[in-house]
Amino acid sequence: MFRYKMLRYAQLTLFLIILGTVGCGSKANYHNKEGLVLYNKGKYAEAIVEFKKALEMDPNHYDARFGLVAAYYAKGMVDESIAELKNAMATNPDDPKAHYNLAFAYVAKEKVAEALPEYQKAIDLYEARKDKKVAEAYLYMAVAYSLMEKDDEAFAKCNKALEVNPDMEDGHYFLGACYSKKKMYNEAIAEYKKVLRLNPQSEKTHSVLFAIYDKLGMTEEAMEEDRILKRFQMERRERR
Repeated sequence: MFRYKMLRYAQLTLFLIILGTVGCGSKANYHNKEGLVLYNKGKYAEAIVEFKKALEMDPNHYDARFGLVAAYYAKGMVDESIAELKNAMATNPDDPKAHYNLAFAYVAKEKVAEALPEYQKAIDLYEARKDKKVAEAYLYMAVAYSLMEKDDEAFAKCNKALEVNPDMEDGHYFLGACYSKKKMYNEAIAEYKKVLRLNPQSEKTHSVLFAIYDKLGMTEEAMEEDRILKRFQMERRERR
């Protein structure tokens, strides 16, 4: 209002506004960066304080908002995480990341049915942007369906994820788990082998393969997986 009343000070006022904006943003960025440093050190309570300070200075600081979401989630404060995600979506409803993370939070709260439309919204937005992150949204939508015992839908979404990204390690692992659940062990083995082609050091995959081979009486294959698992154990002991 002062600018409009005091025209002769318009130039100075504008300069002060710009300075104020830059200073505020700079301070907000500082606290956001401090929050990220603390978050990466696992100091989530301290990180929350810094992200909140950033948002006090700049309520539209989107990175700080998502930092706060992540810190709340890491602290097990899922309700607070959901509230901040909804705040982020109010600012930018077409950000697929917000819908994707909200779906994740709903699953953590065992509100799986509420997660599904959020995953779908994230998928639609990622696809509109031709963003390959859509593969992850498909995969975790598949996980949500699996939690609801909707196996056909889980298979369909997981396969869609792998169509987008055939080298998705977690996708092949989850598909292997789906096949195992249906006692389709040959198909499960094939998927777990794909995981190992992508990541030969995946200990959990070797462990699952050992259990399947042992169950099926495939002694030689089980012994080989057991040998690999023992090697992992020995390497861990040597690193201590």
